[in-house]
Amino acid sequence: MATDRSSDDLEGMRRRAAELQAAAEAEARRYDRETWMRWLGVIFPIPFIVVLLRLHLDAWTYYVTGGLLIVSAMVLFELDTAARDRSNAAEQAAEAARRDYEAALAARLPRTAGVSPAQDS
Repeated sequence: MATDRSSDDLEGMRRRAAELQAAAEAEARRYDRETWMRWLGVIFPIPFIVVLLRLHLDAWTYYVTGGLLIVSAMVLFELDTAARDRSNAAEQAAEAARRDYEAALAARLPRTAGVSPAQDS
């Protein structure tokens, strides 16, 4: 009875580690996919509009668009930092679950008295 329970616990830990690993990989893919789109969406349009309209803009608008570029880059940096932190947290949770599973598996395996697999043969 106790063996069934411990094997169920071990199987549950393995499943949780696999689920967290899959979630971490999905979060990393999402971060990689969305990051370049965020940067492109902020860094490209403002200078592009300035270049297109450079003959029709007054001098003061260059200061406004420069300030807008700086502010939008700061906001983007904060958004990117939050997304990176979310991705890192998912990876750390998956790694912790994997370590816990491996520790439980190692504790469950029978230990031989100082005999390593290489010494068996």
